[in-house]
Amino acid sequence: MDQIVVKTPIGKIAVDYQDDFVMEVRQVADQVRALSKKDPFAVEIQKQLTAYFSGDLEEFNLPFLFKQGTDYQLRVWDQIRKISFGSTKTYGEIAKKIKSGPRAVGNACRRNQLLLLVPCHRVVSVAGLGGFMGDDTGKLVQRKQWLLDHEQVVDS
Repeated sequence: MDQIVVKTPIGKIAVDYQDDFVMEVRQVADQVRALSKKDPFAVEIQKQLTAYFSGDLEEFNLPFLFKQGTDYQLRVWDQIRKISFGSTKTYGEIAKKIKSGPRAVGNACRRNQLLLLVPCHRVVSVAGLGGFMGDDTGKLVQRKQWLLDHEQVVDS
């Protein structure tokens, strides 16, 4: 498996890929050194991330595979992938579509291994922002807010 690490406005993001499929996208510590590769797929990943963060890309079209996930998580992630740029859905709205509960949807979001490609930042609480990547109050929630502001979300 290959990896690139890209510096972004929300911190460094590592992308693991294999055979022209993204396998994982995650935040990494700021101390991790940026790492670029020259193969065509790595260049495309970097190009799309740069375009997204500069406001020139609304939808990623990188092929990806889920390394793991239960049938339930896959159903949740499929619903989340349908949330368009600049929009949000509540945990409850996602839950209703798949006949589940909002907490279970939140747990599936927490397990999402494809940050940005499966845009869990677009899933919010009925009472406000909600958590992000298992964090309810700290830096990760601030990153969620940054992403929503970047996408200029105006209503749920």
